Amino acid sequence: MGACLRILLVEDCQNDADLISYTLKRAGCDAQVTRVETEAQFRAALESGSWDVILSDYSLPGFRCEDALHIAHEQNANTPFIALSGTVDEETILNLLRAGAGDYVMKGNLARLPSAVQREIRNAEGRLQRQRLEAQLQQAMKMEAVGRLAGGVAHDFNNLLTVITGFAQLALLDDNPARAGLEQILLAAERASALTRQLLAFSRQQALEPRVFDLNRLIGDMEKMLRRLIGEDIEVITSMSGEPLNVRADPGQIEQVVLNLAVNSRDAMPRGGKLILNTSRRKLEGDAAVAHGLAEQEYCVISVSDNGSGIPASAMPHIFEPFFTTKPEGQGTGLGLSTVYGIVKQSGGSIHAHSELHIGTTMTVFLPASHGAVEELTPYESAPAGSGQETILVAEDESKVLDLVCKCLVGRGFAVLAASSAEAALEILHARGPAGIDLLITDVVMPHIAGPVLASRACELLPNLRVLFMSGYTEDVIRHYGIARRNATFLQKPFAPSELVRKVGQLLDRPPAPEATAGMAKVRQA
Repeated sequence: MGACLRILLVEDCQNDADLISYTLKRAGCDAQVTRVETEAQFRAALESGSWDVILSDYSLPGFRCEDALHIAHEQNANTPFIALSGTVDEETILNLLRAGAGDYVMKGNLARLPSAVQREIRNAEGRLQRQRLEAQLQQAMKMEAVGRLAGGVAHDFNNLLTVITGFAQLALLDDNPARAGLEQILLAAERASALTRQLLAFSRQQALEPRVFDLNRLIGDMEKMLRRLIGEDIEVITSMSGEPLNVRADPGQIEQVVLNLAVNSRDAMPRGGKLILNTSRRKLEGDAAVAHGLAEQEYCVISVSDNGSGIPASAMPHIFEPFFTTKPEGQGTGLGLSTVYGIVKQSGGSIHAHSELHIGTTMTVFLPASHGAVEELTPYESAPAGSGQETILVAEDESKVLDLVCKCLVGRGFAVLAASSAEAALEILHARGPAGIDLLITDVVMPHIAGPVLASRACELLPNLRVLFMSGYTEDVIRHYGIARRNATFLQKPFAPSELVRKVGQLLDRPPAPEATAGMAKVRQA
């Protein structure tokens, strides 16, 4: 039966207790049997530690078997409970089973006891596994719901930030006496924009730029910066795998994961300590894969450990929830770990936390191993700004954003046609005919007709039309409508006027790819 079992026996007869122990031993059961007789002794034994199984005689002077069962379930409802008796009627047995006893064994047939113990322990392990899986499912559903809420809030907030930052930057182009105030507005807007990016990261809706890279190299490149950030009173120890750990993810986002975890560890060690960064390769199979909610395969693992204050057990179920923090008021947004959670999940991985008070915390990140070759970054090329003579149609249902985009483009010399809905944009397209519009800029999510559907219909009229999508949502929404990055250019809100003009220049100075036009025709109608 494996490891030595801890069995708590409630029995007033020493001879019966000896016989029970002998029966279990003869059946090959390695068990440590502890006998108690009274309720006080029983409660003290339960308080002293966990038990693999509880055996209780039915007939005890001054202490009923039903009471023992009730007390045991109050302490730990999952501990197997088997009643024992010499003679008892069937009605009593049924009542005990209904009350939660796992089995009832007659003392005249103790040969059945070892198999009953084995079965009840297996059943208890099965219940624990189901409870763990149910808890994981409930937590995943809760995080998914909060993520959808966070993504929706971020979308609306991004529309507002686009207007605030855009008009503030336009005002700064002139010799404005309120320059200092405008600059403060821009700084505040940038901080607010960072918050929305964190919310989108948590909700797994941010636009990622994945490529294959080596985790060892990424963390090695970060080491010097981390030592400066963490401080001299904390010893930083790195233990890298001896083999390359190639993963396919957004390296900038994985850097953010490591950075956030390191900063959390630093904050848990105000008087100094040790921060250990470790990388390894691990194959998850069977129960280990199920426990992490991952497929059975090889994973590249990053673990960040500290010997800090630890996390209270009551806080552990909530640490990845947005705005939850164990730090004092004013010393944390509560978005650090939720951002980590979202990035890791969006990258196809999982994160596990283990913490003990006054001992420390270990955060373990699992990312799917990639068998592809490392992809080096290509140098960035700045885009021309177009000739400034082109005609651009802008479709946006948010009036302030529409006004901002039009002003930015008119200021650069473009001829701009404004449409406050997809229907209005289609009317303009039909009225102007096959000539006269070089670029369509459209919001993705609009009432009645979505931006991608508008783009599809526009490309049927003008096959060479270039399209720029913009949204306070993210690229995940673009994929929902069946458009990938290679088929269209995407501009995430909030954006600066200069970024808008750069994207427009990129599109206007290159011919539309044949697959882009074909891709538009396949957009899902919504």
